[in-house]
Amino acid sequence: MERLDARKKLVFIGPMGSGKSSLARKYIKKYGGRAIDTDAEFTRRYGDITAFFARYGENEFRKREQDLLIEAAESDARVIATGGGAVLSKKGMSALRRRFDIVYLTAPIDKLKARIASSDRPLKNDVEAILKAREPLYEKYADFTVDSSEDSLVALEAALGVPRNNRYDVVLCDADDTVLDFQSAMKLSVLYAARTVGMINSDEHIISVYKSVTDEIWGRLERGEITRQELNSMRFRLFTERMGVSADADEMNKLYLEKQRTTRFVLYGAKEFLCGMRARGIKVYITTNSYAHIARERLKALDGCADGTFISEELGSDKPNPEFFRKVFEAIGCPDRSRTIVIGDSVTSDIKGGINFGIDTCLYDPSGTKRSDADYTVKRYDEIFDIL
Repeated sequence: MERLDARKKLVFIGPMGSGKSSLARKYIKKYGGRAIDTDAEFTRRYGDITAFFARYGENEFRKREQDLLIEAAESDARVIATGGGAVLSKKGMSALRRRFDIVYLTAPIDKLKARIASSDRPLKNDVEAILKAREPLYEKYADFTVDSSEDSLVALEAALGVPRNNRYDVVLCDADDTVLDFQSAMKLSVLYAARTVGMINSDEHIISVYKSVTDEIWGRLERGEITRQELNSMRFRLFTERMGVSADADEMNKLYLEKQRTTRFVLYGAKEFLCGMRARGIKVYITTNSYAHIARERLKALDGCADGTFISEELGSDKPNPEFFRKVFEAIGCPDRSRTIVIGDSVTSDIKGGINFGIDTCLYDPSGTKRSDADYTVKRYDEIFDIL
C-alpha cells in the first residue's frame, strides 16, 4: 500500500498497553499530517495523570478528558490517540465519530500487562477487569479492529484496505420537517381554512398566531398533559380567540385537515436521502406524530423510499413516550438498540424520545439554531451519511 486516502482521519481506541500512541506516531511519520495524543495533552495542561487522579478523582478526570476529546474532534488532526477510558464518554465518542473512523487496537492480555508493567498509570493493576468491562464499548465504537501484537502499522494498513461497515442497521426517521415539508403544508392549509371562513388578516399574521398556538399545544401533547382528541378540539378554538374573531373553530379545523391531507410537499433531497440509506443496506422506517388518515395520504409522496411507516394515532402513543418506540421495535423485530438511531428535527419528541428509549439520536437542524442532548446534530443530509 503506497498511500492511504489523504482524507481519511483516524481515532485509535483500546485498553492501556494496546499501542495507540505508538501507532499514531508511526502512522504520521509514514503518511504525514498531525497527531493528537489526548493523554499527552491532558498531562501538558493539568499535570501528571496519576497525581491528578489521586488529588481530584476519576470523575473529574473523565470530565476534562471528555472536553479534550470534543476539542480534538474539531481539530485538523489526522490521527487521534485516546486514553483507555475514552469510550466511557458518549459525548466525546459521538463527536469523534462525526469526522473520524474509529480503530480499536487489541492485544492478548499478557502482552498488555507486560507493556504497562513499568508504567505508573492509574488503574493499571486492574487492567484485566477494566478490559472486560469496557470491551463491549470498544466493540460498539469500532469501525475497524486491529491486532497490535506484532506490526500494528502493517495490520492497520491491511484493515483500512476495505470500506468500513455501517454503524447502524436501523434508522427511525421523523416525517414532518425532516423529510416532508410540513411548513409549506401547514401554511397552505391554515390560510385555506382562514380565507374560507372569511378572515381578512394578513398571511403573515395568521401564520404567526397559528404557529404560536400549535407549538404550545403540541408541546403539551408531547408532555402527556393533553390527549390527541383534546389537541384537535383546542387548536382552532385557541387560534380564533387569539385572532379576536368569531369564526367557527370546528369548521376551520375540518377545513384545515382536509387541505392538509391533500398536500404532497417533500423537502429537497429527502427522497435521495432515504433511498441512499436503503441502498447501503440500512432499514429505514418513517415515524410520525400525526393522524392516520392524514399521514397515510401525505406519505404517499415517499412511496418506495422506506421499509415501513409508524403513525402515533395507530400505535396509541406519541413521541417522546417510550411506549411509542417500544411498539415500533416490537413491530420491526426488536433490533439491536446500539445499532439503531433516531433522526428528526424535534428536540422535544424525536430526540427526547430516542434518549428516553436508550437509542442514539441525530438532530436534523438546517438552521443550526437548536440546542439539544442529541448524540449528533447536522444541517444537511450528506452529514448524516458520514455518521451512519
